Amino acid sequence: MPNEPICVRRTTTVEAADIIVAWLAEHDIAATIPDRDSFGTFAFGVTDTEGVQVCVADEATAVRARVLLDEHERELKAEAAKLDEERLVEVTCEECGFRCTFAAELRGSVQECPECGAFVDVPRCVG
Repeated sequence: MPNEPICVRRTTTVEAADIIVAWLAEHDIAATIPDRDSFGTFAFGVTDTEGVQVCVADEATAVRARVLLDEHERELKAEAAKLDEERLVEVTCEECGFRCTFAAELRGSVQECPECGAFVDVPRCVG
């Protein structure tokens, strides 16, 4: 009797599960979406509350897959945080000392301090 597949990740859509399966394959891990056609879907491929399972064949592979997926998730979050930082400009108001944060699109403009209303120059360059 073959072992039951071991779930390493749950997603809300089949499309997201397919991406994970492909990513794991790039890292030499065979993964599947068991019962792909048997779960209930609502509009736009979103599944019920249990989600779509991405599974592997054995526990050793499951451990490796989970480690890789967790590592990848941390890297993606770090990249997103870095992008967010690059999109923001922090300026200290000369009138009240409040640290204002503005969108990068406002570089080179004059804005109002949200604390005291004084004009604040948003520099063109970082640094």
